[in-house]
Amino acid sequence: MAKRLLTSDDKSLIRALRLEKGWGSLRMITEFPQRQWKRSTLNDLIKKIDETGDTNRKQGSGRPRSVRTADNIAKVEELISSQEGQPGTSKSPREIERETGISRRTVQRIAKFDLRLKTFRRREVQLLSHADRVKRLAACKRLSRRLTVAKLARTWFTDEKIFTVQTPTNSQNDRVYANVAVKRDIPSERLLKGRKLFSQSIMHSVAVSQLGKSSLVFVLL
Repeated sequence: MAKRLLTSDDKSLIRALRLEKGWGSLRMITEFPQRQWKRSTLNDLIKKIDETGDTNRKQGSGRPRSVRTADNIAKVEELISSQEGQPGTSKSPREIERETGISRRTVQRIAKFDLRLKTFRRREVQLLSHADRVKRLAACKRLSRRLTVAKLARTWFTDEKIFTVQTPTNSQNDRVYANVAVKRDIPSERLLKGRKLFSQSIMHSVAVSQLGKSSLVFVLL
């Protein structure tokens, strides 16, 4: 039979009975049989209450840390975050494991519980060179000079999106299960999946301005 752990309500009640009434473990078990307390568990808790007046575990009374040490925490903190002015220089838990020998799971626990870090998914954006940035800045300045308040009221901005009939597939999730010894024993029609080089698609286009928005325009490609 599994040992029943004391709940916070149990501990509060036992503490009150000990401090206010001076009851021992036998009296508590007799008065509260429905709680199903073990006498040895009560004796340990009563001893702690008599010594400290509290039911909480003493600071540092647990098993000493062997992996999440201060030295390992410092190593993980140095490697898991990007350096100042050098975005993208951080290392993943797997890379830290290879470099330091600290297990990936331990690295994740250090990041979550010791360093209090949160994870955020990175977004893919267009990589711009210095020349690209200069050109874009110059183009924005030209547009700012050309688009006066009067012209802006009559300017329409358009955008479009292409949807293909043939949806993309993830090859990692497209598998074939077969009860054969080698792959060549599987018929080719089960392993090959046809895909058009140029799938039929349709383009949607819309325009907006200060006057409002246009209707959707559909163009079959």
